[in-house]
Amino acid sequence: MIFSTSISLVLALAPAALFAAPTQNADSIAALIPRQNLPVGIYEQLKKTDALCDLTNVKLPNAPTPFAAPAQGTSLRHIAIGRGTQNYTCASSTASDVPKAVGAVASLFNVTCDAARLNTDTLAKVTNLALNYAIPVSPEAEKRLSGHHEFTAAGVPLFMLQTQDVDYGRVECTVDAKSPAPTTASLGTNSLGSVPWLKLNATVGTDKHWAYKEVYRVHTAGGVAPKTCEGIEGSFTVEYSAQYWFYA
Repeated sequence: MIFSTSISLVLALAPAALFAAPTQNADSIAALIPRQNLPVGIYEQLKKTDALCDLTNVKLPNAPTPFAAPAQGTSLRHIAIGRGTQNYTCASSTASDVPKAVGAVASLFNVTCDAARLNTDTLAKVTNLALNYAIPVSPEAEKRLSGHHEFTAAGVPLFMLQTQDVDYGRVECTVDAKSPAPTTASLGTNSLGSVPWLKLNATVGTDKHWAYKEVYRVHTAGGVAPKTCEGIEGSFTVEYSAQYWFYA
């Protein structure tokens, strides 16, 4: 099973000041996050969490436009919250031009065991909260780092679940299906909404380092570009967060 034994939660995506207790010593993530920084409903859910990490009953969130189920014979191996930017470019600053998507860059933080202990709504709210904070660089956040998401020079989505401390493998993908984000999704930092949910299929790999077959991007928050390039020229980024579910 590919997951960290760490049993704290992901507001490794919050400022370092939120992490007074060492993550390896906390049975409940509620102890890691000052109550005043969380909505009451989320806090009550977090208080109930324990050290369980059984993925047997963890179900993929339902997309507004349903995706095909994970392929028969695969199983859930890893879940990460991605926090980074969706990247765009404008050829000119005129209203007749539209932004062109040129990939994304994100840090991936391990929430696999948290998904086994929290209901999907609570984890979705945590993903939304992540958008409120800069990408963390604290030692506590580093313990949660699964790796990074980027695009290859050929424009292929790449997930490198590898750091100096962990090796959860890697995968290159192609988009198989899209679903609009729910109408209740975050408006994002620019109030333009959230990027679509995605189902991605692996395009390469047969060895252990390329073991993943499918990746789902769900519970997106932010990342949408303006409708036109008016007033914008060249490259620009839009902050986003999302959950990535990896199946092998």
